[in-house]
Amino acid sequence: MSAAQKATLAPEPDSDTGAVAVLGVRVGNEAYGVPLASVREILVPPPMTEVPRAANHFLGVISVRGEIITVIDLAKLLNLEVVNDEPHGRVLLVDNGQELIGVAVHRVIQVYRLEPRQIEYASVMSADLSDYVVGVGRVQDHSTGGADDVLILIDPVSLLGE
Repeated sequence: MSAAQKATLAPEPDSDTGAVAVLGVRVGNEAYGVPLASVREILVPPPMTEVPRAANHFLGVISVRGEIITVIDLAKLLNLEVVNDEPHGRVLLVDNGQELIGVAVHRVIQVYRLEPRQIEYASVMSADLSDYVVGVGRVQDHSTGGADDVLILIDPVSLLGE
């Protein structure tokens, strides 16, 4: 199976019900889900080297075990308004199908195992996001007394493939 195929919302191989594992992350006030199969590692943000004249969403490059990895700011890439310019809490090393890319997020929530009934696939969405958003996942948020929380499910291959 290629990295591009692993990055989609494919059911877990050992799942009898078609469950999909996603990593929940917080970016600003939004919760996003990234297919767990595409996440190689979660890092505390290491020292970063800025790249002059890079696009606004490029934070710089980092060295991970001798490999140079580009780091992007997910909030800026998705044109999200972030209040108080929160510091990035984690960098996800995400396989976009061709290379590893660092994706800076404000915090990691947890790994969710979404059953097919918890996923609503996107059919009609904003033109800017339709290529990146696979759908939404409904998960139970225990901090709000069991109410459903929504994860916007993104496809890292189309989001980071640029």
